[in-house]
Amino acid sequence: MLESKKKMSQSFSDLKVALEKGRGTPQEIFPVFEKACQDFCRETKKVPADGLKSFLELTEQLGKKITAGDNPNIFTLMDEIRALKKTCHEKYKK
Repeated sequence: MLESKKKMSQSFSDLKVALEKGRGTPQEIFPVFEKACQDFCRETKKVPADGLKSFLELTEQLGKKITAGDNPNIFTLMDEIRALKKTCHEKYKK
């Protein structure tokens, strides 16, 4: 497994805990998640560019919502990212 994928998964979990339970600062955790996403998208050879583009767009939107403190929409975007991950895994993880 790519190191960036591990970091992406861990930082997404950390972000969820920070937002739901107040353990951690979302504004500090998000840049780690965002960088891991960018690194993963650059490193992976399994997923076509159009799939990666929509993922990175959702990630960017999430960062904007975190900066704005728009919590209801943060969780909606996190759910969308989770769903996209599931779809991606079903299509490309082999």
